[in-house]
Amino acid sequence: MAPFRRVLVGIGGSERHRDALALAQRLVDHDHGELLLAHVAGDRSFRLPRRHGVEPAQLLAAASGEVRGGVAVTTTSRSAASVARGLTELAEETGSDLLVVGSGGPDTTGRITPGRNGMRLVQGAPCAVALAPSGARDAGDFRHVGIAYDGSPEAAAALASGYFLAARDRAAVSIFHVVAGGVGWGGPHTGEVDSGTQSERLRAQDLLDAAADAAPAGVNPRTVLLYGDPARRITAACDGIVDVLFAGSRGYGPLHRALAGSVSEALLVAATQPFVVMPRSGAPRAVTVAGEGSAGAASA
Repeated sequence: MAPFRRVLVGIGGSERHRDALALAQRLVDHDHGELLLAHVAGDRSFRLPRRHGVEPAQLLAAASGEVRGGVAVTTTSRSAASVARGLTELAEETGSDLLVVGSGGPDTTGRITPGRNGMRLVQGAPCAVALAPSGARDAGDFRHVGIAYDGSPEAAAALASGYFLAARDRAAVSIFHVVAGGVGWGGPHTGEVDSGTQSERLRAQDLLDAAADAAPAGVNPRTVLLYGDPARRITAACDGIVDVLFAGSRGYGPLHRALAGSVSEALLVAATQPFVVMPRSGAPRAVTVAGEGSAGAASA
């Protein structure tokens, strides 16, 4: 299992970049981690100039001062066609393992509001992306790690990273798998439908058992089989219990995503805890789980 050793953090002009910085410090490898704090100014060539209250150098210096001792810190700033484009380019250039950003706007319900930049990063960043809810500045070890799992390569990457974090922080782990639809329903062929539902339930439980068997020493995951809408069911199961949630993102591009839907994006806008999305390119460096590729509905 691979830790997040090089973590890129978006530092902007609002207080919400402090949420991202707090989350990055919890996720970065404590022994060999490095934080790269980046301020990206979107190109405003064809718009009216905007007055900046604080210069990028001041923002970055203040953010550096909030990083705990023992973690290496570097800073950088640049202009780009958009903030998302600039952060994506930086992640590629620096070989970052993780990109962390805050919410795009305040939210009184405690949920993540990714905004346009956050959604673009989830769709196109070359590494894992973590988003912090507005005002979430908890510090210290994680207590309970949640993992949305369907056996896909992207979900395997989420499983590996979630397990690493849980082993490091001695946190509890819950693995969620959702079978779309109900447990059973009536109709002219009720017997056939019930038989199919039972088979799907058994396949899903086998998948969860295999994921649990892949846990490292000292990590004892709880497996949770849910039915219905994946984002709603996982969100409800995590609320008030899980303090970081991992999921995979298919990585097929915006057109396919629009056609097929995206569970990870639905989870993103519903989550009340920090959310980490693993890209297709990030899969499976660390763990191979029996049954990968089985049907399920817990990643994008």
